[in-house]
This record gives sequence, structure tokens and C-alpha cells, in this order.
Amino acid sequence: MLFTSPLFLFVFLPVFIAAYYAVPATSNARNHVALAASVLFFAWGEPLFVFALIAFTYVDYRASLAIAPDSSVSPRLKKVILTAAICLAVAMLIASKYLTFIVAEILKPQNIKLDVPNIPLYLGISFITFHRISYLVDSYKGRAVPPRHFLDCALYIFLFPQLIAGPIIRYHDIGSQIQHRTHTVEGFLSGFFRFSVGMAKKLIIADPMGGVADKIFALPADGVSFAFAWGGVMAYTLQIYFDFSGYSDMAVGLGRMMGFRFPENFNRPYISRSVTEFWRRWHISLSNWMRVYLYIPLGGNRHSEARTYANLWIVFLISGFWHGASWNFVAWGAYYGLFLSLERAAAVHERFRIALPALLQQAITVLIVMVGWVFFRSPTLTYAVKYIGAMFGVEGSGAALLTPWGFIFGNREMVTLVIACLIAFVPLPAAWSPWRSLQASWSGATGSRGSATLGFEFVATALLLFLCSSAIVSSDYAPFLYFRF
Repeated sequence: MLFTSPLFLFVFLPVFIAAYYAVPATSNARNHVALAASVLFFAWGEPLFVFALIAFTYVDYRASLAIAPDSSVSPRLKKVILTAAICLAVAMLIASKYLTFIVAEILKPQNIKLDVPNIPLYLGISFITFHRISYLVDSYKGRAVPPRHFLDCALYIFLFPQLIAGPIIRYHDIGSQIQHRTHTVEGFLSGFFRFSVGMAKKLIIADPMGGVADKIFALPADGVSFAFAWGGVMAYTLQIYFDFSGYSDMAVGLGRMMGFRFPENFNRPYISRSVTEFWRRWHISLSNWMRVYLYIPLGGNRHSEARTYANLWIVFLISGFWHGASWNFVAWGAYYGLFLSLERAAAVHERFRIALPALLQQAITVLIVMVGWVFFRSPTLTYAVKYIGAMFGVEGSGAALLTPWGFIFGNREMVTLVIACLIAFVPLPAAWSPWRSLQASWSGATGSRGSATLGFEFVATALLLFLCSSAIVSSDYAPFLYFRF
């Protein structure tokens, strides 16, 4: 069930909100409504796997009680239980997402024949796995107190706003909110506004840009002209940002409508002046998860410089493979491991530092990111290499360098492209206080807002809902990109 589908917008969400606020304002009553709706939301797309996920969630819940610091279980047995529970979660991910790739790409070349059962990829498996692992590790480390009962644990795993594509939320950050949270009219309206902003990002910007990217990436890589190659990757660069940040906005907004405060997942990543800064701004919850549960346990930067570089590469290779079972994503992870290592080397060794104007730093970073998105979007690694060659004049059809974009970019797409570029790439003046104030209200940085801000949010929400409803009626089905991860 898509957040942008008529079924969700005009049936599921209104019925859920009505039921949620109709019950007594206690955490238990509203948690039960939220859990029932979340299980239904997941079961709508996965009617069989919902029972498996409930069972595995119960296993995780029992394991968390056994491995908590105040448990009477012996330290050695706690480690065994933790390891077994994590292995079970990872095994589910591998069986659903990577088994076919492992057999076809790794075992088959070694003449190892193995019949692969047809296990479908169920929605949100990668995000759900990361939630389960963080819940278990935080329970073991004492960073999170295991929930009062199983239903609280189930709500954490199934909570529908973030169930399919994040943000990745640690139980450490949301456990207290599950047990107690505040519901206000101001918070609900703020969440509804944030939800509408995310929907507009998806329907008004991401989907038109996605249509352009799909047309160009459907062409043979060796037949793409220089101009079309750059047009396609520019369209995809904007599509994936507005699509994924739009989903995150909708998730954060839905959570706020229910009284939850989810962590932010994006902070204008395309204004970054380095790849390191980009990863502090892009998919923030994934970067934080990788740092806490992979990079630091591997040793982080506490050992030798060579070990630090190795840890960076390991983390980003795993991050790439987490996104998809393809050599494209492995190459994408290695690509970022390389640039992050180079930037760290430049930071550690003063002689490698080069002072560049801020605008040039941003341009170089965006160029690196755009080339990286080619690996992410291409159907195969071979296609990606050829496509990048077309971007730099090495491969391609040899057609005129200034092939008119009008063959694929219509008037609507060109206007959308310009608006999206202004939003995504132009740094905002520090003195532009009205926008800064609005940004702060979205992120929850301010405790309260004036009537003028609330009035603006109300009018803007109504306008965005009207525009998005028109887009839904006139557009085709377009799932969120990160649903497949």
C-alpha cells in the first residue's frame, strides 16, 4: 500500500486517524490501534509473511529480555543468545534478498550446483532487519530498556510510517515514546503539513524526473549521446533525492500526527562540500546505524591508519550490498569507500590539502555523487561503465554533443528540472530567517510556533493536497524507489 495511493490517502489514513483519536488518550489504547493498523498495512502487501514477521518479532522480544544487563542469564549464554538472534535476522535477509545472487554469481562459477527455492522479497526486509539488529544489540548493551510487553516490541517493528523504507529508528530513540507521548493539535497539524510536503516532493518533482530517467536509462548504453547521458543522470539525481526524502518527510509527518518524534533522515545533501559531508546529510539514519553497529565495532579510527581505511571500505561495501543483490551496488559501495578514504588521507596529511572555493567544492562533490548514482541506477555493472563513458565522451553513439533535450524533456519536465535544481543545489542565505524558522519547526527544534506559522502551514497543506490529488488522478503508478531495498 503506497502512501500516495488513493486507498491509503482516502480510506486507510482517515479511518486510522479517526480510530486512533477515538480511543482514550492512553499509550496502551492508542498503541493497540496503531499496532493493529500497522499489521494490516504490512499484511496488505505481504499476507503470508506477516505471520512469519510476528513470530520472529516474538523471538527477538524474548531474546531481548534474556540478554538485558539485569537478566539473571549468564554472560556467556547472553552472547550466545545475542549471536543466534542476530544470525536469524541476517539469515532471513539473505534467504529473501541475496540467495539467488550468491548461487548465480558466486557458487555457480565454482561449479557448485544448488537449487534455489523461490523465496519472494518481502517489503522492507532490509530496514526491518536493521531495526531488529539494533533492538537486540541495544538491549544487550543496556542502551535501551526492553519493552514492558511484547505488543510494545511489535509496535516498534511494525509501526507503519517507517516500516517499508525508514528512517531507520533505534529502539533507544523511540522506546520511551511508545510508552508515553504527547498528542497536541499543533503537533498533528505540523505532522500533516510535513506529510503533505513529502507527498509533493514525490508526486510533483520525483515522478516527472523519474519518467525522464527511465526513458534514457532504457536506451542501450553504447547508443546514449553525451547530452542524453548527462540529462539522464541529472534527472535520476533529482528523482532519488526527492523520492526518498519525500518518503522520509511523509514518515516523519505521519509519526508526528501520532505523537511520535522520528529522527531526521535528510539535510539538503546536495549542498555538501565533500563526500564525507554528503554522507552526514544523506540517509542520516543509515549512516548513523553503520557507524554505531559496524564502523565502531570494527575498531573505527582507534587503530592504525591502514585499519581505519579498511574499516571504511568494509562499511561501505556492506552498505552497497545492503541496497541490492547486484555487483552494481558492490561497486557503488567501493566507489564511496575510495573517495572517503581519499578525503580522510587529505585531512590527516596536511600536505594533501588543497584550498578550493566553496562553490567549486560543492560542484566536485555533486559530480562525484552523480557518477555514483549511475552505478545505483544501471541494470548491470557493464551498462554503468559504458554509461559513464558516454558521460565523458569515451563511449556513446557519437551523436551531436548538444542533442536537443526536447526529445525527452517536455516543457513540464524542464520547468520541474529547474525548480528541483534550485531547491536541491542552491545554498540558502544564513540571513533568510523566515525559511530557517520554518525549517526549525519541521525538525522540531522549536518548542512552539506562532499563529502566523500555523496559518501558513494550514494554507500550504491545503494547496499541496490539492496539487497532489491532481497529480494522483493524472499520473500512473510509481512506487517509491527504496521500496525495493
